[in-house]
Amino acid sequence: MTKFQKFHEEWHQHLRELVQQMSKLPKSCTTNQDEENTKLLIQKVISHINEYYRVKSLAAKNDILYIFSAPWSNSLERSLYWIAGWRPTTAFHIIYSECGIHLESHITNILNGFHNGDLADLSPNQLTRFSELQCETIQQENTITEQLSDWQVSTLICSFLT
Repeated sequence: MTKFQKFHEEWHQHLRELVQQMSKLPKSCTTNQDEENTKLLIQKVISHINEYYRVKSLAAKNDILYIFSAPWSNSLERSLYWIAGWRPTTAFHIIYSECGIHLESHITNILNGFHNGDLADLSPNQLTRFSELQCETIQQENTITEQLSDWQVSTLICSFLT
């Protein structure tokens, strides 16, 4: 388990506790104490959420693809990523776009033999393997998309028959 996964689990547990505390608050504040307690708890929730995004931002600086892949997600959350348009090939698009921008801005350094730590530094064999991985990923995505399409069609047919 990575540090961020551990943080994520602990953060979620604390969030559950905060939600439980919020559910115990009175529906309307009848006293100043009720109002203060409500404001304090709301501030705790806001701070808790801010902390999550602060830590997630730091983790993203170390490994953005890990954060995007979100291995701590459950199957429903991963399905929602797919439905919303996040596919593994999106990572390839991001990498190529960023490298293109980086390449344009550092072309003179690259031509002079300086290394920038991006795709331009990869050997031909590494680039071939990267391209093959992208092709395999596209094939797997297409297979999943076809299976989902078949499922949708069969569901539609069943709904017409009933």
